[in-house]
Amino acid sequence: MGFVPKNKRVVKIKHVKLSDATTDEQQHKKNTTSLSNITSEVIAITSKEDSSLYIYDLRNGNLIATFNNTNNDNNGFCTIGSEYFATSQVNKAMINIYNWKKDQPIYKTPIQEKSGPICCSSDGNYLVMGSASGMVYLWEISTGTLLRMWEAHYNKISCISFTKDDFYIITAGDDGIINCWSFEQCLDRDVSLLRARNSFSDHSLGITSIYCSYGGCNSRLFSVSLDRTCKIWDLVTGRCINSIIFPTFLTSVCLDSTETTCYVGGGDGIIYQTDLIQLNPQSIQLLNINNNNNKFNNNNNNNNNNNNNNNNNNNNNNNNNNNNNNNNNNNNNNNTKAAQSFTNENEIGNKRKTFNGHTKAITSLSLSMDGSLLISGSMDGNCNIWDTFSRQIIRSIANTIKGSISSLSVLMNPIDSLNFNVNGTGENKKSSDPIAPLEKYSSNNIERTSVPIKLKQIDDQSSENTKITISNLQSRIENTIISNEQITNHTNLENNNKIIELNKTILEFEKEILQFKKQIQNLQDTNNTLKATNDQLSKQFILYKKQQEQQKQPKSKPAKKSAQEIEETVAQETTTTQQITTAPNKKQKTKK
Repeated sequence: MGFVPKNKRVVKIKHVKLSDATTDEQQHKKNTTSLSNITSEVIAITSKEDSSLYIYDLRNGNLIATFNNTNNDNNGFCTIGSEYFATSQVNKAMINIYNWKKDQPIYKTPIQEKSGPICCSSDGNYLVMGSASGMVYLWEISTGTLLRMWEAHYNKISCISFTKDDFYIITAGDDGIINCWSFEQCLDRDVSLLRARNSFSDHSLGITSIYCSYGGCNSRLFSVSLDRTCKIWDLVTGRCINSIIFPTFLTSVCLDSTETTCYVGGGDGIIYQTDLIQLNPQSIQLLNINNNNNKFNNNNNNNNNNNNNNNNNNNNNNNNNNNNNNNNNNNNNNNTKAAQSFTNENEIGNKRKTFNGHTKAITSLSLSMDGSLLISGSMDGNCNIWDTFSRQIIRSIANTIKGSISSLSVLMNPIDSLNFNVNGTGENKKSSDPIAPLEKYSSNNIERTSVPIKLKQIDDQSSENTKITISNLQSRIENTIISNEQITNHTNLENNNKIIELNKTILEFEKEILQFKKQIQNLQDTNNTLKATNDQLSKQFILYKKQQEQQKQPKSKPAKKSAQEIEETVAQETTTTQQITTAPNKKQKTKK
């Protein structure tokens, strides 16, 4: 052993096997891949013509999963919590509910009429659907009960959405009207007739898309329409804050997370970008410039009038009147020029900030979480991923989707590749899926197992009476343990009884199978005897036919002989005659 100084410490070196090192590296790779799968963003793409839903990775464009049996309508896709999603079917009175672990629907629920746009609350407890007749349907997802249905519009409902705090249900239709419904009143059974809290009717044509910003019931609402306008509404005051005119009809709208830039999809296949911060300052600056110009013109005219007054008093009055009329006309002209320049500057700005790459109308828009990527879907069947800074296409998903794209949505990756069942097989849906199929008609039952309500704040006096102590908690825990034991015992008894019944049925079926086997053997024996008799009869029948044919045939005449045969017969006859003649001569000689 060598000498070790006191200040220094001895470090023990651990010897690691190569196999252990490789396993550690593999585990690290698996962990990194699993984390990348969890934290990655995906795009959910649906189509009307294609009967499948595609999940693509937003960053690399790889296809992660496909879900079958879905022909989605516009705005007909929504997520239910983090484990499920629902789709409304085109031209069908049906809503399909899926689990992210299976590629087939767990429920195909029929409804009263053709389905339309759907939306789910932020907590995943309620589902809302708008129909072509203007009716709105509200379901509770955990029980599947149809809580309410009411008439919201006179025409088809094109968009439906919840606010971020689930305070309002916002509906928009082809009648150009936007209605805001109180969600609390929708859940209240005592309210028989619902009325909209706010109603906006400034659009002249049908509304195609809406977007609710952050802030809940105090937020702002963005809507686009076929009348070429994008309007911004204040949900508190119920007024239109601003209106932006575009050169074509609009089909979709989307905002970034900071709500400073607005992206609007047009019917000409162009996406228009507008900076919301620059709208009001521009108008204020233009108005200030116009007021300064008017003041300058008024001062010049007044100076001219004063000079003229020193020369001619009579003419000055006429000049003053003329100047006043001229000033009024100048003010009106300047105001009209200001309005035209405001629209023109907006149009020039929108033309500069455009995304060009689609050949047909835009159907849906969505943004990544950080706002750096814009995803667009069009009627040409292409899904383009744009860089919002350079407004260039980074990646395009084409030739995989049949028909036009109906909806797009950006999500955090909900699919676990290890637990994804391609064929839809797996655990029983009753044990793994706490979701019931949606009711077609309302049951109108007053008593319910669980009623979801929003509780008010509790006063301090009442809260003191409801303080939880350790003894109460212990008693609750004991009660829950006892109840769980009772439930397990009850379920075990039921399962044992079921097993006994199943065994009995199995024995009965086995006895029946033995009887059937005996019957089959008897039938086979009879079949063999019948075959033997059939063979004998067929042989006898053949002999009988031959006999009849021989009897029916007439006696045939001797056939004519040929020349050779005639010569042979003649030769034989001559030989016989010679023998006959020679025979008596021989006898005579012998006698002599």
